[in-house]
Amino acid sequence: MKFPSKIVWICFFIHTLIIVVSYLLADALPHHEPTGFIDQSIYPLSPYIEKLIKWDAHWYTYVAGHGYTSKSIVFFPAIIVFMKILAYFGLNFAVAGLLICNFFAFLSFWMMYLTFQLDFSEKEVKYALLSYAVMPTSFFLNSIYTEPIFITFSLACIYFARTQKWWYSGIAGALATLTRNLGIFFFLFLLYEFIKNYSQLHKVKYAAISLFFPPVALLLFMIYNFYLLGDPIAFVVSQQGWGRHLGLPWENIWNNLPLTFANNPDNQPGAALDSFTVVISLIGLLCTTFWSRFKVHTSYLIIAWLWFIIPLVFAATELPLYSMSRFLLPIFPLYLFFARLPQKIFYCYITVSAFTLLLCASLFINWYWIG
Repeated sequence: MKFPSKIVWICFFIHTLIIVVSYLLADALPHHEPTGFIDQSIYPLSPYIEKLIKWDAHWYTYVAGHGYTSKSIVFFPAIIVFMKILAYFGLNFAVAGLLICNFFAFLSFWMMYLTFQLDFSEKEVKYALLSYAVMPTSFFLNSIYTEPIFITFSLACIYFARTQKWWYSGIAGALATLTRNLGIFFFLFLLYEFIKNYSQLHKVKYAAISLFFPPVALLLFMIYNFYLLGDPIAFVVSQQGWGRHLGLPWENIWNNLPLTFANNPDNQPGAALDSFTVVISLIGLLCTTFWSRFKVHTSYLIIAWLWFIIPLVFAATELPLYSMSRFLLPIFPLYLFFARLPQKIFYCYITVSAFTLLLCASLFINWYWIG
């Protein structure tokens, strides 16, 4: 593996600079009263740290400190384990979580560079990383959320599979699965890549075993669910407690449109951002699937469409596109789509996206619902 290139450092610096500016800008914006669950056990906490601990971040610190309940079992365990390891050395769970997620945030840029440079020019890779750096919800990389960990392990799984390091790929896929349930689809990705490269694998004994690491990881978590709560799919059943239910994708998109321009402080600007990002992402996925200019590997599209559709069908009554703007963040082929837009359009997109990230991060710090 190559050491992080200059492109990685520059794009990560641009992202970090926007987050720092939004951190400072947040005090100038109207403050929104805290809502939702708050983990009181992490206090007293430095106000400089507390600014980045919002919404689900409180659930992760709580689970790390107090263990799972029938409601919190929806949060997969990898981030919890990492936080517990750092907390063992005396760190507050909030501080431990921020250190872990910001470390993985940098690793995600590095792994994205390594993966994309296998197939694309240096310019395209640079533009893709820049698109990732200014994605409107990329501020979740800097709070206590699973996004940076999941993206890092996902790209590691892809990179190692593409470079024929199957055991490393299987382990990364398993860790991605233990970070978020969507990681289970790496079984399909690995199966596709393995079959495609089968003729070259006659010297690699038992490599096929690594394909099953992601489902085995999920099975272990299901066994833990059964041990703790008496139900191996408690993490699925508990989604109902969060207001999620099955719905048709196009209906969820349509039903969210009235919320896009509604003046409801409880779900804005998150509902509007969900609508715009879903539409843009759908266009990007269609282009990468059917337009030769934007084509990517078929195995990438398998992952991309599954990661897009599965969250899209699990709607919430009040928010039909519940957190979709955040769930789109790991869909890496989208950054390749943006990278290959005509240059003028690309720079317009980057400018608008950077300002949107700046605003969304500042609002998130002020307890506004973003995703």
